[in-house]
Amino acid sequence: MAPLTFGYFLLRRPDDPDGPPVNLIAEADSSGPTQAVIWDRPTRAWTFRPDVAAAILWANPERHEIQQVDRATAERQVAHFATVPLPTEDELTEICRSAT
Repeated sequence: MAPLTFGYFLLRRPDDPDGPPVNLIAEADSSGPTQAVIWDRPTRAWTFRPDVAAAILWANPERHEIQQVDRATAERQVAHFATVPLPTEDELTEICRSAT
């Protein structure tokens, strides 16, 4: 099965929109249900969390400072909040598929 492609969204604090990002959502490009991976601070792992992604990106976007970026930018910015690099698109695909 072919890997999914992803859009990348940096999240910043609403009270510091020019500050460093505090998280990232990698959302699969899909016409079906939301499939997304986000950095989970408590577990220190990239985790399948479509519920969180949908709430942030689509249900309440006004509560967040969101910036869509390309993959190269996402990879550079992850160092601000994560302890491991952004997974490859193959790895993101596996995270999504193993959770559904």
